[in-house]
Amino acid sequence: MAGLFDIHSITVGPEKCTVVLGVAPSAPLMTSDDLEGTASVYYLAPGIVDQACLGDAGKTFKACMGSTELPHLLEHLTIEIMSKTGLAGKVVCGRTRALSDERAAEVMGPDYAGRVFETDLSCPDDVLTVGALSSAVFIMEWAFLHRDQPTPDFEGTVEALAQLVGRLSGSARKQSQAPVEE
Repeated sequence: MAGLFDIHSITVGPEKCTVVLGVAPSAPLMTSDDLEGTASVYYLAPGIVDQACLGDAGKTFKACMGSTELPHLLEHLTIEIMSKTGLAGKVVCGRTRALSDERAAEVMGPDYAGRVFETDLSCPDDVLTVGALSSAVFIMEWAFLHRDQPTPDFEGTVEALAQLVGRLSGSARKQSQAPVEE
């Protein structure tokens, strides 16, 4: 079964995670192409509309949510999931931009002209950021491709991610505190 996004790469750095992805040629590109799917995302995560959104129609994501690229919605949904865990710190941000048609063709092939994007996300913790991204992709695939399936449990997803990050952070702490035998 075809997905909504084709992820080309994820690069995790000390402060940001960069994702290069294509919107599947058979999928809607803009939120305005499927307002029901867009509304489904909003109903699960209504806080996305209050997020700051620089460089678009207004000061918050609400101003452009009805007519923006799906990767931009993915960025804001990922940020919302990270923020809701309470583990991301005070400032969680992102930036999404389209790659040129030439670069898109190099990266994903000619069918992806105008459909390849690069998104930078805050990365306070690699598991948190990549986990939130993965969860956001799942939610958006449900909203835009599989609304006939059971609605994802947004709060449960956030809680499970927070627990995972907490367990892994605890494991890392325990390993760093283990006595060294000589």
